[in-house]
Amino acid sequence: MPFMTERPLTPREFLDECIAFKRERLTGGRFLAALVQGNVTAAQLRLWAKDMYHFVQPGIPALTAWLAHAPTAVERESARLIARNLAGELGYLREPDHRDLYLKLLDEGFGISEAEAKEHLPLAGTIGATTALCAFCRSSFAEGLGAFGLALEMQVPGRPNGAAVLYEALRRLGLSESALEFYRIHVEAEEEHGENAERAVAPFIQTREQQALVRHAFRWTVIALAGMQQGFDAYLS
Repeated sequence: MPFMTERPLTPREFLDECIAFKRERLTGGRFLAALVQGNVTAAQLRLWAKDMYHFVQPGIPALTAWLAHAPTAVERESARLIARNLAGELGYLREPDHRDLYLKLLDEGFGISEAEAKEHLPLAGTIGATTALCAFCRSSFAEGLGAFGLALEMQVPGRPNGAAVLYEALRRLGLSESALEFYRIHVEAEEEHGENAERAVAPFIQTREQQALVRHAFRWTVIALAGMQQGFDAYLS
């Protein structure tokens, strides 16, 4: 699909295009496959967990910045849907703040303090994915929909829920239910947040130009996320 189409796609056509792009490119890497199979060492898991800290922690500030761009005077429903996602991330719905839950995972699951995680120098792929996601969320509401809403949170039909896969893999490796709350609550949250993003994007992809803007943010973020996943392979060395 070209960057600028000859005609604007329908919202369903646009989402189907995004799903196909995400299915093809966001396939994980050797490290994540080894983790799911239980073929990683404790040291390798600790490195991965500390790397992910540098992706998880900037997420809520990026989501907050994204919501601040919402044109509520023009289209309130999309802002309401993304605000619900933010409320969940901040711990105002059913569970604690998601960043706090990740710190709990580090502490209880791996014996890693936040100070130690902060000292960890993340891989280039993690830096790239974090930077891309945060940049688009701070650029415009439409680009945030492409990056955070579709590239990160939209589910690929027929593919297992990513949080569920990691939850089960880490549980088999011996992490406690308490430590794994971060991934357990994301099993449900990812589905809801992805559906909210799909519903929110429709008013912002009515023209070819709007679709090109969202497509650009979406594709770049998917490629960045794929690079982060493949970058974890360095920890298998």
